[in-house]
Amino acid sequence: MLSRLRFSELRRDIDGTTWWLIALAILLQIIPRVLETLRWQYLLRPLRLRFRQLFQAVYVGTLYSGILPFSGGDVVRGFIVARRAGVSAVRVLSTEVVERVADAIAIILVVWFTLRGLMLTFALRLALGFLEVGVGLIVIFGIVLVVQSVNLRNRFEAWHPIRRTSRLLRSSALEVIRTVALLSLRAMLVALSAAVGAVIVNIASYWCILRAYHLNLSLLQAAALFAIVMIGTFLPNTPGNLGSWQFFCVIGLQAFGVSAARAAGFSLVAFVIWTLPPILAGFFALFTSPFSWSELRGRRNTADGSARQEMSG
Repeated sequence: MLSRLRFSELRRDIDGTTWWLIALAILLQIIPRVLETLRWQYLLRPLRLRFRQLFQAVYVGTLYSGILPFSGGDVVRGFIVARRAGVSAVRVLSTEVVERVADAIAIILVVWFTLRGLMLTFALRLALGFLEVGVGLIVIFGIVLVVQSVNLRNRFEAWHPIRRTSRLLRSSALEVIRTVALLSLRAMLVALSAAVGAVIVNIASYWCILRAYHLNLSLLQAAALFAIVMIGTFLPNTPGNLGSWQFFCVIGLQAFGVSAARAAGFSLVAFVIWTLPPILAGFFALFTSPFSWSELRGRRNTADGSARQEMSG
């Protein structure tokens, strides 16, 4: 991608950027995180957590996703909420899996409506295939858990393993089963509705960045481009999806007739606009939060030491 850049053209495009549209795009990015927080609060409603706590955790998770590989921010925000609520991390992380599945379904819906008839590259078709297969397997697994929840819970409760790893597996499985048992059709509809709403707002934000960069794509084409980027970056990869984000953005823009040099330049500028403000907000949320990474590591080491003492006793 960098080899395709023409820095003179990139400088000219940046100088001609419409900055009020950039500001609007950044403000719009807050709304999906508000919807994500409301959805998470609903899925965790038995714990009665405050909106502010979850909203703060979401932004701290965004910060860590920008500096940790494999979407590490999702795990971090799960541990934050579990620590504050005093419950098992597995219970909280199980609700995040529901969120991710709802997000994936929303992206697949956008793909069906916007990419029909468009010639997709092999890389894009491969990523879309992995996404669809992964979502399908998780949905089937979830249905099996719901149908067999009572039977599975009885089996795990009757199992009394001796080894520490087996005990951890037993407790984790019971937490997942209890979490799934609390889900209902209404909860799934809420999760999917929030995901669709977040996607719509994100598309609007993406379109504002395109217009600010003077790429005159329609709103439907912006939706298709957003879907292409999300397909390529949905599976966990590099910190902040650096590299894959630009790769699929260039693929999408070239499919709509944008030159390789201009597409490469836009992918860099849009990535900064798309990722930097939420990461800065995550820093602010981290500084105003009682949570710290060193504290989490200390808590985990203490728990490991207690478990070792219990086994030796």
